[in-house]
Formats: sequence, C-alpha cells, structure tokens
Amino acid sequence: MKLTLAMPPAFRPEYALAYHGRDRLSVSERVEGRTLAKTMLVDGTAHLLQIDLAHSDRHTDPHAEIHFDGDVLPPEVVERIVSRMLGFGSDPVGFEALVAAREDAARILGPRRGLRIPLTADIWDAVCWAVIGQQINLTFAAALRRAMIERAGVLHPASGLYAHPDPARVAALEIGDLTSLRFSRSKASYLIGVARLIEDGALSLEALAQGSAGEAEAALVAVRGIGTWTARYILLRGFGFPDMAPIGDSGLATALQRLHGLAERPDIKAQEASMQAFAPHRSLATTHLWASLAD
Repeated sequence: MKLTLAMPPAFRPEYALAYHGRDRLSVSERVEGRTLAKTMLVDGTAHLLQIDLAHSDRHTDPHAEIHFDGDVLPPEVVERIVSRMLGFGSDPVGFEALVAAREDAARILGPRRGLRIPLTADIWDAVCWAVIGQQINLTFAAALRRAMIERAGVLHPASGLYAHPDPARVAALEIGDLTSLRFSRSKASYLIGVARLIEDGALSLEALAQGSAGEAEAALVAVRGIGTWTARYILLRGFGFPDMAPIGDSGLATALQRLHGLAERPDIKAQEASMQAFAPHRSLATTHLWASLAD
C-alpha cells in the first residue's frame, strides 16, 4: 500500500522524528534521516509502516509518503495511525494565540512555534510506556520496553523489527517472565494486570477515547498501579486529550522552575496553579515545557 498524506500548514517534522526516535536502540521503531519506520501487529502478524517525511515541510505541496506492507488495514485506518504519530490532532495556532499576550511568551515558545504533540501509534503503546516508565529514568524505561517487546512481540523478518505486543500477548505473560528481564515485581504485576483488564473487557481504551478526559482519568486511576501522573501521561500521549498536565512529573517541575526563575522546583500545588493558566491547552504547554529543557 502506497499513500500520500497532505501535511497541515507550517508542519515541523523534526518533533515527530525526535519523539519516535528517542530510543535509538528501539526494536519496534526506527528513524533514519527523515523516514520513520514502525512495526504494527495486525491479526497476529507483524507489518511494517514507513513514513517518509522528506517533503513534509516544503512551501509547495507539503506531504508525507506512506508505505505499508500489506492490505490488512484500510487506507483510512493507516492514515489515521500516521496522523496520530505526526500529531495532527494538536492545535498549535490556538495555543500560541493563548500565550501571545504573556510577558514570558518568548520563553514558553522559544524556537518551537508550530510544535505539535506526536502520539503513540495506538493507546495501548502509551499505556505500556507510562507503566514501564514509572519512577525510573528514560534510558532504563526504554531498555525494559525493548526487552518486553522482544519477549512478547512478533518479529517482522524483513526489517528485523518487532511489532509491539497487544494486550492479549502481555496478558498471557507471568510475572516471572518480566522480572527475568529486570522488571521489578510490582512493575511486572501492574503491566500484566492492566493488560488482563483490557483483554477481559473490564477496561476499554476505545470506549474511554470516545468520552471525556475526566471520565478517562477516573477509569485509569482506578486501575491498580496507575496513579495521576501515569494516567495523565497516557491521556496526553495515547489518547491525545488537549488539556492534560502530568502534575508531579520531574521534567515538568524543572521546566516550570526555569520558566518562572524560582529558587526551588515548585510543589504539586504550585505546578497545578501554573499549568491552569494554559487551559484548555495544557497538553501543548507541557510538551513545550519538556522541550524547553533542551534549549
């Protein structure tokens, strides 16, 4: 399957490439130049999705060229996945208009005007990232995720990449399968537990995506092992809800400290108050603040 997907105005591909390529050793995603490859699990078989962004930011006819090695998904579904991964659901114009009148607008936006929020290919992928990433650094989280995907995922022989395991394949694991991969016992229990809830039908990510952010957050924090930070990360990177602030996030606290010139990192209450000023665009505000740490 070969498709051409038009880009929104002023699209900046570097943010999607950076997000999906943040684990350079990833076994399920690969970024080479301006091409992003992602393996997808469809009916138990691994398929390769390739997104070529070489022409995505030119002034005339900006577009992406999409290749999918099979006809198991309708073109509109492939386009929807690509649109998620590139962040088409974001509203940079609305966010930038909101902050334009602030004295610190230049510090908030920096060189990142037009930034959108790339999402995971599906919501379940974000659930795994969030649960695995609890209370550990990104490097170790990425290593655990790679090990889990190699253990439970499906190999795509032509590319050498693995398709991320679906909830059924993770639900079939035992805790020992993951603790042998350096997962803590609690982290293994939480990940397998949420996979089993989804597989049993007790938790429907698709249904939550059709409702409100508040309802989705309440349903997620009711799951053992998912707190407010984890739920809001999933809502931001998986569901794509536009007004999420993962309060308690270490990077967010550091970015707010720098933005406001504080002597110490703000506490939970101060973080909530600062981020409230960005409603209803707190997800984009969070993403800009995270990105500002690299400035």
